[in-house]
Amino acid sequence: MILWKYELKKILFTQGGIWILCGCLLCKLVFLSVFPELKDERIRLTQKQYDKYLEQLYGENTPEKSALIKEEYETCIAIINASEEMKKEYQQGDLSEEEWQQFAEKLDWAYLHQNAVQIFQEKEIQFEAQRADVSPAHYIYEYGWQTIFTLQMFPDIFLLFGILVLAVQSFCTEMTNGTLPILLAARNGRRRLFGTKLSALLTICFAVLLVGGVSEAAVFLLRGWCNDAKAPLYSISLFAECDMLELSLQQGYLLSLSVRLCATLLFVIMLFGLSVWIRNRVNLLFLGICIVTIPLLFTRQAGASLLFTHIGLLCGGRMLILLGKVEFSFIFPLICVGIYSGTVLVMAMRRYQKGL
Repeated sequence: MILWKYELKKILFTQGGIWILCGCLLCKLVFLSVFPELKDERIRLTQKQYDKYLEQLYGENTPEKSALIKEEYETCIAIINASEEMKKEYQQGDLSEEEWQQFAEKLDWAYLHQNAVQIFQEKEIQFEAQRADVSPAHYIYEYGWQTIFTLQMFPDIFLLFGILVLAVQSFCTEMTNGTLPILLAARNGRRRLFGTKLSALLTICFAVLLVGGVSEAAVFLLRGWCNDAKAPLYSISLFAECDMLELSLQQGYLLSLSVRLCATLLFVIMLFGLSVWIRNRVNLLFLGICIVTIPLLFTRQAGASLLFTHIGLLCGGRMLILLGKVEFSFIFPLICVGIYSGTVLVMAMRRYQKGL
């Protein structure tokens, strides 16, 4: 316990880890606070009309709602398409002034409602393509959740960078200041020191990830982005094709955060193991960045195989999309990533016990 506390103190204070993590957490909160809501530009043109339709359609999708949207959309398109012909007839004197005024009012209505009804018509098409044996999708104001899960399409770069910096210093510090050979001289204490370093590092990472996750959720709640959290995940456009995932928006977000936390800890375990071989900070930091970023370059080609990498699990939104297209649980890729991360750790521990 004394050795564990010493390692905690060394990582957080002697090596300045507490300031690195606080700085990264602050940067993350500032970024989330100023990041704009990803709202459809068409809504800005017809906000009142969009709100009116949403109030009318709000809740579970039904055949009646689908029919209403189709009728409204077809009416708008028919009026707009007829405008040139009606204008020509009016100019030729085939329409009276009263008939033209009546059509002009309808045309103004069609132009005013076109963008709003088109948004819901696109949603209706998405809902119609979904499986009939799952709970109906909901019409909700989706853009807060769209923004949340779009951010989740990428790893938490701020906290991940801070954790990466802490992890690369595991053995590099002792190697740099020359104390590592002294520590290795105590043959019976090598296993204990190895385990203590790892547990202290994982404890710090778990704590900062927990604080980061709670803080992130608090920012989203304060910004009003978490409305209708119990609606099915496939109610929003980003997951419209993921009807195999029978999760609510809230459950999807919590799953994303949980898997990201586990994947980050597994990444730290593997990086800790690699630090036994690569004791140069710059080289180890570069390798860690490569492990995270290189798979992202092959996202489209990788497909579902991306789930079996650290980055595939660190990108929660992307993970949910991929899970919605396969028939296995997130647990299977998480176990696979855990196996090869653990293998690296075991090999590192054996090397460490032999004295490097």
